[in-house]
Amino acid sequence: MRGPVLRTAGWTILCWLAALHLHAQRSVPVFLEGEFGIDRFSDASVRSVFPAGAAFRLGAAFALGDQERLRLRPQGGVTFFGNKIDEEVTEQLLVIKAGMQVSYDAFFLGRTTFFPYLGVDYNWVSNFDMESYGEDEVSYSKSYLHGTGISQEVGVRVQVGEWYAKVGYALFRPRLRVRRSIIDDDLSSGYRTPSSHVFSFNSFNISVGFSIRP
Repeated sequence: MRGPVLRTAGWTILCWLAALHLHAQRSVPVFLEGEFGIDRFSDASVRSVFPAGAAFRLGAAFALGDQERLRLRPQGGVTFFGNKIDEEVTEQLLVIKAGMQVSYDAFFLGRTTFFPYLGVDYNWVSNFDMESYGEDEVSYSKSYLHGTGISQEVGVRVQVGEWYAKVGYALFRPRLRVRRSIIDDDLSSGYRTPSSHVFSFNSFNISVGFSIRP
């Protein structure tokens, strides 16, 4: 795992530094891009627990290539899933992302531009409970499951002016580790709980966003 992670991080940093160098040397246009959307797992068993999640991403897109049609975007973001267990407890799944997205202005119709894109993100995953008692009293449990992994995403962005809609599909199968105290408690009760498990977090996503040149 460490090898692919280091390679992905290395390529992400290299692309980011190359884009910054081009921007400094050639005054490459930079666009501030942000998007809000919904993620939905494709695996039925995972989706039964977390039907849909809210996603947010933000990045700086460097316009490169012929007529600035190639966009290179270092980005960060977060995806949040919630499963309300009862009136006081909500199970949560939090995914924090950092990576790179590459898109290309393939063609346009009038003022509408179509950008196919590819993305790679490194993800930090945590699963825990939120307990709320009244309006001001909220507490969070320790993580039941936690881990990291690399995701790949492909899709298309349709942009009109400064606004766009985006549809994509992400491949993500992280290995999440179980908290040690849970393993020990289960063992004392006669159950042997695996220390880690691979989850299918492949997902469809749809979002709307903006792309502005500061």
